[in-house]
Formats: sequence, structure tokens, C-alpha cells
Amino acid sequence: MNVVITGTNKGLGLCLVKTFVERGHRVLAGVYEGDDKSQLEGFASANEGRIVIVPMDVSDESSVNSSARIACDIFGSIDILINNAGILLPKDREDLIYNIDVKDLKKSLEVNTIGTVIMMKEFLPLMRDDGKGTMIFITSEAGSISNSGSSFPSYSISKAAANKAVFILRATVGKRYRIFAVHPGRMNTEMGRTTAQIEPEESADGIYRIATGITEVGDIGFINYRGEPMTI
Repeated sequence: MNVVITGTNKGLGLCLVKTFVERGHRVLAGVYEGDDKSQLEGFASANEGRIVIVPMDVSDESSVNSSARIACDIFGSIDILINNAGILLPKDREDLIYNIDVKDLKKSLEVNTIGTVIMMKEFLPLMRDDGKGTMIFITSEAGSISNSGSSFPSYSISKAAANKAVFILRATVGKRYRIFAVHPGRMNTEMGRTTAQIEPEESADGIYRIATGITEVGDIGFINYRGEPMTI
């Protein structure tokens, strides 16, 4: 299958690239310009012809458009899109909603929410539309409105809005595509290490199974990496 994954230089994104490539798929790997991509490049060198690395800032429409054109030239059509790129800013770990840094809120919305919509806009035309093309948007349990605490206000708001965008897309395109917002679990990564419960390899395997249809999900929009329903 032809797969596009964003945020691939480390953590879950890198694990997803490895999981798909090692199981025989081709991957276009989007990386934010300036991020250390040495691990990804090393893996790509050992798997020549299976990975194309492209610079991609999901909050920049022109950047995503350029990546989509490259994907079109290489793949023609896409079977699976996984938008993993996202941010949790350092100060957001400490701020409460009433003393939030508005600059952090704006940046979180630009990447986590607007970036989600830009990815939809630029890549949907390339997706196979026979009911088997899959779009997965990595969001978070923090984006649940009914099951949310006071932590990470900017991140949580942006992920709740991203969940809403996914549900709007599902309502718009019907059953031509499989579309999910996915909570990847609390992973032992740079972003989630303080509350980690699983390794990113476990999450990547679960997401792979959802994306390829091994795990049957049904008509549920917000799920975890095991394919289980999440509370909106």
C-alpha cells in the first residue's frame, strides 16, 4: 500500500514508518524542517526505495500542497494517510486555563487543529475513494469534552477542535473513505513520558492494524489505538 505519515522524525511517527515499511508498504514521510531526522534517514538508507522523506509543516498550506504534489507524482493515489504531527508546548504543561499563554494557544491551534484541516484539504483528492482508503488523524483523549481535566489547556482545546474537524469530514464524505480520530495511548515518548503507560511500538502496531483493516472498527469516529470507542 501507499502510505503518507506526518511527524516522522521520532516517537510514534518514526515507529509508524518502521512498522509499515517492515511489513512491505511504501511510505512518504513528512518531517518538519529543522527537526533532527537522523534516525529516520538512517532507517531510510537501510530500506532504499521504500521511504521518501519530504519537508512538511502541517500548519503551512503551501508546504502541505508541495508534499501532496510529490505524493501524487510518486504514488498516484494514496491508500492510507496518518496525520501524526502535533505539538504540546512546554509552558502548556504548567499553565491553567485562566493564566494561559495565548501565543501558545494560537500555535497549538495552528498545528493541531488547522494542520488537521489542511491535511484533509490537500490529501483527500489523492485518497482512493472505494471505501477502503483510510485517513487517521492522531488526536488525544485530552480532546474529549466530557472526559477531560484541567491539564494542558492549549493542547486539549486544539485536540477537541481537531476531533470536531474529523467528524465534520466524516459527515461530509460519507462512506467513500474510512476516517478516524485516534487516541494513541499514553506513550513513552518525549511528549508523553511523564504519564506513559505503553511504548510507542505498541501504539504503532495497533494503528497499523486499524489502518490496514485487520482490526475491524465499524462506524465509529473517535477510537483508541486498539480500535475501541473513545468518549467524545
